[in-house]
Amino acid sequence: MKCKVCGAPSGKYPLCPACNAKKEKGEIIKCQKCSNWHYVNAPCPTPVPITDNGKYLYEIRKNLISKSEQSFYNAIKASLPAGYCAFPQINLATFIDKTDDSRFHNELFRNVDFLVTDAEYTPKFIIEINDQTHLNNERKERDEKVRKICEEAGIPILKLWTSFGVKPEYVKERIDETLNKLPVARVHHFSQAPTPNITQSSTSVSTPNSTVNKNGCYVASCVYGSYDCPQVWVLRRFRDNTLATNCFGKAFIKIYYALSPTLVKFFGRYNWFVNPCKVVLDRVVLRLQNRGLENTPYNDKY
Repeated sequence: MKCKVCGAPSGKYPLCPACNAKKEKGEIIKCQKCSNWHYVNAPCPTPVPITDNGKYLYEIRKNLISKSEQSFYNAIKASLPAGYCAFPQINLATFIDKTDDSRFHNELFRNVDFLVTDAEYTPKFIIEINDQTHLNNERKERDEKVRKICEEAGIPILKLWTSFGVKPEYVKERIDETLNKLPVARVHHFSQAPTPNITQSSTSVSTPNSTVNKNGCYVASCVYGSYDCPQVWVLRRFRDNTLATNCFGKAFIKIYYALSPTLVKFFGRYNWFVNPCKVVLDRVVLRLQNRGLENTPYNDKY
């Protein structure tokens, strides 16, 4: 060890023999202000900042939400009733409690794009802004976990897709529709209680285990993550405006709805099923769009 004052060898002691003798005379002290050894009349040394070549481990983000989310946020705020608020980038643990005695609640350390509350700041529903990354298998697994947690807690999720763009009228329509359905029925996913005989509570249908309306596009909803997204809107238009108008198309629809719920239930969680289906459906959707079918919001005819 080197002396803390003069730098001479000091063995296992902080001061060398010469500086230790000065300490005994009161010439050297261990300063209470800076906790360093120095001469009694010497100023405290200035600490050297650790800059690591100007790089820091933590940085402030430039924006809380992306430019696309900002556009949706403006439309959302304009569509909410008086007194309602939309909070961006809210952690699930902020508004959902886990009721068991487990020490770790890692599954709640996930953010949602927007949480909508009433004037008393009571959570009402969630808005997720989905882009094409939500079609990736890893992201779909994350979204599925969030959906189940929110369904069990009794808070619905409204999904808006960036590929459709920001349409204020459509955003307001979806928000009004979600508010009119409140409160929603809770669904058991994680507890041992028996699952009640009720339908899907979320405003968006996206998973193999969720139910859709009687004419729901089961495979397409599984592949694209939602019953209300541009690709499924194209397929639903084709179903209602083309297939349902002739006997062969009606037969296909009947067979499809007889088989697809079972296929999705047992295989919808596996990549070897979803990926090939997506390749085929992508081609079908592209071909239908080239024929003039729109990918705008659509209400089923039947």
